[in-house]
Amino acid sequence: MDGLAIAACIGELRESLVDGVIQKIRQPTRDRVVLQVRGTQSHRLIIEPKAASLHRTTAEYESPQAPFSFLMLLRRHLRGGRITAIRQRGWDRVVTFDVERRIDGAAVTYELVCELVGVRGNLVLLKDNRILGAMRPDGRNAVGATYRPLPPQSKDDPRTAVLEEVATDATEEEVARFLVRTVDGVGRRTAEDIVSRTGDVAALDLAQRLRSSLDSVLAAIPNPQPAYIPSEERATFYRMTGRSEPMATFGEALDRALVARRAAQQDRSDEQAMVVPLQRALAKARRTQEKLRDWLEHASSSDALQASADLLMIHQNEIERGSDSVEVIDPATEQPVRLRLDPSLSAIENAQRMYERAKRMRRGVPQVRVRLCRLDREVAILAEAIKQAERGETVDGRALGLLPNRPNRRKGPVPPSGPKQFEVEGFAILVGRSAKENDRVLRSAAPDDLWLHVRDGAGSHVVVRRRGAHEIPRSVVVEAARLAAQHSKHKSERKAEVVVTEVRNVRKPKGAPDGLAIVRNEDTLTVNLDPVERNE
Repeated sequence: MDGLAIAACIGELRESLVDGVIQKIRQPTRDRVVLQVRGTQSHRLIIEPKAASLHRTTAEYESPQAPFSFLMLLRRHLRGGRITAIRQRGWDRVVTFDVERRIDGAAVTYELVCELVGVRGNLVLLKDNRILGAMRPDGRNAVGATYRPLPPQSKDDPRTAVLEEVATDATEEEVARFLVRTVDGVGRRTAEDIVSRTGDVAALDLAQRLRSSLDSVLAAIPNPQPAYIPSEERATFYRMTGRSEPMATFGEALDRALVARRAAQQDRSDEQAMVVPLQRALAKARRTQEKLRDWLEHASSSDALQASADLLMIHQNEIERGSDSVEVIDPATEQPVRLRLDPSLSAIENAQRMYERAKRMRRGVPQVRVRLCRLDREVAILAEAIKQAERGETVDGRALGLLPNRPNRRKGPVPPSGPKQFEVEGFAILVGRSAKENDRVLRSAAPDDLWLHVRDGAGSHVVVRRRGAHEIPRSVVVEAARLAAQHSKHKSERKAEVVVTEVRNVRKPKGAPDGLAIVRNEDTLTVNLDPVERNE
């Protein structure tokens, strides 16, 4: 988000958040804070300084089991406080939330400064302009010191900026760079949109048309015309004809863009998670290649082995049983040749064994060469698939088919067929018992059924049958999540994180091993597995 987009977003936030009370604060990741604010309605605000973004969201976030120290600081000072103002410094990407709390009957005001500047973005909590803490350490602002704001940018106010200086023979890219360089609050994407609205940049009245296009964007700040551009996974507060979808609010458009980016990131993560098994399969294929090449090299001695067997047959009457080696004369060269023998066999039996070995070598050479050619192709496919996964691209289905399916080799009674079935408050819950059964549970589920699986570990697929219900009670979801954790490798831990989403968001890649699934648009639920704590 650039300064203009932040200004448009703040207009919507003031209507819903000012005078609201901060009820909950979460920090799902080090670079993301979520505030639950209760006014006439409950709203959820997400702030991501490094992504240069803040907006209302409908997505749910859970804090990690070990909360960040900055989260504890925010909860100590801001929870229960009332947001009295939301301020933007000029057109900069710096937003301040004024929060008032009653402490011992007296009003205490805090400032949450959001420096939404990208990689160096930060959240800083102030009281009386002194720093109580920050999301990340900053040499410019130490804890306890007076807050030093980011230096202002020396750019022209977009409402009065003079645009005649742009060269009339400039390209669209050069005009967009001119706007970013000279006009305050205008980022690259907004500049490109402004230029695209002007039409032919080579026209003589370029400055006038740029002014008109910029004014139309500025007019949308107090009265947004929010839109979402699917092809670019981004939101605008002004309408882009032909390639955007109108949205009810700018916050809703920003939230949809966030969900799309998270889904894309999840897809990239899922593909990158395939790197390790692909690397293992590639290493195994290369080891097999080396073994087969060694075998072929050894098989090239089959003629020499048969010649040794011929010598044994010629001199069989001269060789005593029990010898481990013998020296005989080769009639072809009239030179002595030493042969190694199995002392438990006679000369004829040793010769027969050599003949058989030479025969097997000759017979196996074509088969080994065919297998080597196949392995060469598999190695090339796996190597390319690893590159695809590392780039976050879709992995070639042929490579997934080369990943091994490892059967359960533990001996014991045959497990019962079919998934485990539970019933909680009238809702059926299915739990897969094996990788193949996990696939069957997923295939048999309806798109709006709920799917659960322990995060970052092996475990059962769990499905809650919706059966037409508009909403599944949270108590049912929690119990299903606990079943997912109890049927996973995390079952002995005190707490576990479980992924929760609808079945429509889960897919199995073509050719993937049994039980492997790729998930998008998931939420995370932390469940307590300690029976003592659960019963307290």
